Amino acid sequence: MRQVIKQIKERKKVELKPKDIKYELFRLDDAEFRKLRQKSLPIRDDYMFYMHFYLSERENKNKLNLAEIFVSLTYLFGESGDWIDDWKGSFSFPVLLILDKVQGKFFYLIDIYDNCGTLYFSFYRILESDVEGYDNQILREPFELEFSRQEINYFISYFYGYLEGYFHSIKLLIPSEQFFKKIGSDHILYGYNDEHFFEEHYSSQEAYQTAIENLESIGISSNTSQDVNEILQTITSEILNK
Repeated sequence: MRQVIKQIKERKKVELKPKDIKYELFRLDDAEFRKLRQKSLPIRDDYMFYMHFYLSERENKNKLNLAEIFVSLTYLFGESGDWIDDWKGSFSFPVLLILDKVQGKFFYLIDIYDNCGTLYFSFYRILESDVEGYDNQILREPFELEFSRQEINYFISYFYGYLEGYFHSIKLLIPSEQFFKKIGSDHILYGYNDEHFFEEHYSSQEAYQTAIENLESIGISSNTSQDVNEILQTITSEILNK
């Protein structure tokens, strides 16, 4: 269930309740994420799980491409943050996860982001007391009594399935604004053009660059470039008006 929590500013919230655990996901801005990250411990990724999960997804008829994932996350959580490696990725959605379990409530950070064309979830256990004595850069195994490896993997699978259903419920409501985004490390372009969401992989830098030029020639802009231009125009306008 998607809600908007009104505080000093509007904050997007998603609430999920599979099995006996309630998950509340609150969108964070980049500054909030950085502050909470300083008081949290990173959980080691399970790359074998990702490999098996995405291999199994190849047979899924409802599988989302990067453009559909990006649009779904944007509708759920608002605009992407800036916590991005803009060579290997193109979006980042930092959220606060509150797990409400029989054992109690537990607080985690999740960064939902793309890396080299794959969707990832980075988890961090927030320490509610002083972090002195803890190294917040060392990767740790999951805290099994709070949020076990099995529960983390189940959450990722469940949330991805939720995204699939969410996209198919909103796709007719999405404004038909054309866009594309770039992942230079793997020569990937994705976006919206000719009334469909696309994701294309190119075998060479030359083919990749040609595709970018073709998209730009028909008036489609990369979101990243557009955002940078808007910032520069705003700053130069302020200078000229002084």
